[in-house]
Amino acid sequence: MKPPSRLVVASVAGLLVAASLLVTNLLTSPLPFLPCLPVLTAPSGAGYEPSGLAALADAAVYYATTPNVPQQTRDEISLSLAVLRRRAPMRLLVFGLGYDSPLWHALNPGGITVFLEEDPEWYRVVRTESPFLRAHLVGYRTQLDHADILLQSYKRFPSCVPGAGAEGAEPPVFVRGNDACPLALHNLPPEVYENEWDMLMVDAPKGYFPSAPGRMAAIWTAAAMARSRRGEGDTDVFLHDVDRRVEKMYAEEFLCDRFRVGGTGRLWHFSIPPVSRRGNTTAAAGGAERPFCGRCKPP
Repeated sequence: MKPPSRLVVASVAGLLVAASLLVTNLLTSPLPFLPCLPVLTAPSGAGYEPSGLAALADAAVYYATTPNVPQQTRDEISLSLAVLRRRAPMRLLVFGLGYDSPLWHALNPGGITVFLEEDPEWYRVVRTESPFLRAHLVGYRTQLDHADILLQSYKRFPSCVPGAGAEGAEPPVFVRGNDACPLALHNLPPEVYENEWDMLMVDAPKGYFPSAPGRMAAIWTAAAMARSRRGEGDTDVFLHDVDRRVEKMYAEEFLCDRFRVGGTGRLWHFSIPPVSRRGNTTAAAGGAERPFCGRCKPP
């Protein structure tokens, strides 16, 4: 092979020197294509004053420094997050405490998030780790192995059925003090009844062994609260673990397929209109139809 000429060698050397000078200049001189830094006008320490930012920061640190992960998958959380982004700040009622509780608290900036937990020991653990959560220890009268009997017999209890025995317009069922209905959570803390909830997340109580409370009463209560809404808009209800038989059949009976607007994985999303925007679909006690799933009034 013929060796390169002196001119070629000199040209290559010149290019290398030029490239070296350019790199040195870029590393030691301000880059002309970067925008100027913005001027800070807020006083020192005010960065976390906007409602919710501190909670989001705390949640980010918590999940970055602990092996604990939320019970729901990323896709399931994203489904609920879409509603939170659209409606927050909101009143959010969550059935159950868990590793995801700081997340739900943080994702509702400026809103009210309340948790209901039935297990005293688990309640103590979560509250110790996250004392800032607003949570209540509650009791259930139901038992999972009674789920079939409760579903077959609830219409025999007038206080469990919307409009049972009523004439004319259908009145909503009530929850507070309704101890005659075996599915009603009738003895919750007063603040649960004194607020209208924009979104309810049913991810508890336990429902995976026969003596567990099951989620029958939580689902019935969520449906009753949504029906009784007086404020604007519908109530968004999310139910987790719909791959299980009891959750699925109670969702179909009380939350209703016609109100299901989405779902992913083991999570279903319902948008339930209040009874004030429904037609008169009163069902006699013991009737065969699903009294919670009546049609809405036409617009």
